[in-house]
Amino acid sequence: MPDTPDRTTSHRRHRPVTAGHLLRDEDPVSAEEVALLQEQPHGDITALSTPAGVFTYVSAASQATLGWEPDELVGHLAVEYVHPEDVPAVVSCQDAALRCSDPVTATFRFRCKDGDYLWTESLLRQIPHPRNASRVLLMASIRDIAYRKLVEDALQRQALTDPLTGLANRTVFMDRLSQGLRRLERSPTLIGVIYLDLDRFKCINDSLGHELGDRLLVKVADRTLAALRPTDTLARLGGDEFVILTEGLTASEDARHLAERVCRSIEEPFALGEESVVCTASAGVATTADATHSPRALLQEADLALYRAKGRGRNRAEVFDEELRTTAIGRLGVERMIRNAIDEDLLRVQYQPIVDLRTGQVVLAEALVRIQGPEELIPPALFLDIAETSGLLVTVDGYVLDRAVEQVAAWSRELAPAGFHGVAVNVTGRHLSDSHFGDVVAGALVEHHLPPGALILEVTERVLMEASNSAMDCLRTVRDLGVLVGLDDFGTGYSSLAYLRQFPLDFVKIDRSFVQQLGAAPEAVAIVRAIIDLAHGLHLWVVAEGVETDQQEATLIDLGCDCAQGYLFGHAEHPDAVSALINQRSVSLGHRQE
Repeated sequence: MPDTPDRTTSHRRHRPVTAGHLLRDEDPVSAEEVALLQEQPHGDITALSTPAGVFTYVSAASQATLGWEPDELVGHLAVEYVHPEDVPAVVSCQDAALRCSDPVTATFRFRCKDGDYLWTESLLRQIPHPRNASRVLLMASIRDIAYRKLVEDALQRQALTDPLTGLANRTVFMDRLSQGLRRLERSPTLIGVIYLDLDRFKCINDSLGHELGDRLLVKVADRTLAALRPTDTLARLGGDEFVILTEGLTASEDARHLAERVCRSIEEPFALGEESVVCTASAGVATTADATHSPRALLQEADLALYRAKGRGRNRAEVFDEELRTTAIGRLGVERMIRNAIDEDLLRVQYQPIVDLRTGQVVLAEALVRIQGPEELIPPALFLDIAETSGLLVTVDGYVLDRAVEQVAAWSRELAPAGFHGVAVNVTGRHLSDSHFGDVVAGALVEHHLPPGALILEVTERVLMEASNSAMDCLRTVRDLGVLVGLDDFGTGYSSLAYLRQFPLDFVKIDRSFVQQLGAAPEAVAIVRAIIDLAHGLHLWVVAEGVETDQQEATLIDLGCDCAQGYLFGHAEHPDAVSALINQRSVSLGHRQE
């Protein structure tokens, strides 16, 4: 490699030259004969050379573009001015032009007078010698393509590298992984994939701001690279997800040790200006010695191991094993079932009643999705987690939202005298991250002529705590429409009661794990009372989930809980069954009032 850098600018400020120079050799070309060359595009360099590649004529444009006077080039081999790495391509192009009558194009770096190299493109073709029909010359039209090359290189970097960290992207990683698997045919070793994910990066990003969050990702990339071998490949898949390819392993433990070393390196505080940030990472490891192993499957195996590392407390590395392989096979089967349910219209929406504890009246219902199996409905516990990790949950929830709005619109017309108010629908983090979600909700309300207050959106504590600023803006947008917003499964995440005042909420749902302990664990009563009292202090109403006994209902009434749902009041049912229950309880209430 030359020590001088490639030139990226396309113009030089040299004295202009008005005429080309003709080589005075044994077979010169006259100035009149050179006139036929003036048809070349303005600004291109026109050059003639012998079949051996010696310049015999160079146009005046060489001085403005390359800094060379024409007479400084003529008489010299063209390849003397070509970047050493590009010489083979230029020689090949010259040979090809001599063998055929069609023009041949070569792209190469031409050495300028100041020592820099300029990217050029040469259109090369043979022409008859003007006065000797038995001989030919090579005519080249040489064009400055420095800017074009700069753009091409930028596009290539964009296509093959992560713009933030400069690391390889998914495309490059999967290509290198495929090559590494093919090398296993010749080498009896192991290849390993390490899937790396920062723990709770969304919280860090939201608290620091995206600019410092991006700087943290760059520093994580740098620190991870420092922990790897020169032969390892580090790529960024997006967000806070990184993946490592390591080859030449003798055992799976080698990959585990590397993953643990990377995790330990990330534990050290990061200096971000005046901020000192501590974060951790979890890693999933998958290895194989099988050259026929699918690259995509190996990456998925590492992802499954990462999922287990997150579930076991984070800041650790887990290795894909037979237990996870069985899980993966089962997950693939469930994913196929979900896709089939979407394609074949086998999703079903049922509704679980929510009662007012003061009156016993059914005032709300929660929309819950099922899949129609060959013999019976398949409950959500068997497929919702996999729907979320496979990216299908947004489609499933979109279906539920549409059906629920349509159903509650019908109920609003039929059951208003019975005191029924609306339907609650669960919303995922991905929905809230979609800038168009508010428009989708507004459109559904308009289409079905539904008052906004009859639609209730429920988000889990985890989703709310990990929501980005844009997701929170989306939540506020739908609430400004008049749609009610509730916090589901309160008490199962890592928020505190004090956080309730920070979010745009109308009610909270006490998780069933607290409700089911009422009457059995004294501390459960204190916890539920604290939640109810604080929620009421914040002007939020409270729903208790999982109520199954009369004692639990009585305790919740004594504690001042507003509403409840659970098997004591009814299972999730077909809309017709829920309609009958609403009317039945309304009639019973009327009789009691009489």
